[in-house]
Amino acid sequence: MSARLPAALAPVQDAAAVLMRAARDEQTVADVCIRGADLSGTQYDGLRLRGVRLENCRLTGCRWARADFADVVLDSCELSGSGWQESFFERVGLAGCKAVGADFAETGWRDADLRDCRLSDAVFDRARLRRVAVLGCDLTGASLCECRWKGWTLTDTSLRSARLLHTPLAGIDLTGCEIDGIAVSDTHAELRGAVVTMGQAAMLAKRLGVVIKA
Repeated sequence: MSARLPAALAPVQDAAAVLMRAARDEQTVADVCIRGADLSGTQYDGLRLRGVRLENCRLTGCRWARADFADVVLDSCELSGSGWQESFFERVGLAGCKAVGADFAETGWRDADLRDCRLSDAVFDRARLRRVAVLGCDLTGASLCECRWKGWTLTDTSLRSARLLHTPLAGIDLTGCEIDGIAVSDTHAELRGAVVTMGQAAMLAKRLGVVIKA
């Protein structure tokens, strides 16, 4: 489900000051558009955003733990090295963002879309995903251990060398994804019920020590 943004969003001139004040005073930032802001290294614990669009913003190395986002869009933003631990994202869209090595551990996601994002080496351990669509993203080397999901879809996405220990993949269609080198537990229980192509099945069978004869 896409974010429900107001028809008119007020532009923000000094985003750092507005967000700092909101976090300090436990206020909600609502119905605004933030463009081209450099918020690198900022720390706004518990920040609440409602009906906000961030476009071409730089958030490298920021720490926004326990943030609460609803109806928020991040378009072409730089999020590499950022930290979002224990934050919640509802009806949030990430499009064309770069979030290499970002930390989304123990976050909650509901009715969210991640499209054409570079998320290599990002951490989603113990994330809760409910109706989340991932399309055209790069999750190479990402860590998605102990995730819990309902209605999670992965399309045209790279999971090469990703870690999915104790994250069940039953019912998830991986046929359009790259899964070479994914790391699962020794029992391979995570892979039970996953939907894969014949080629992917052959690759996974080799890891199980199964010899396939033509």
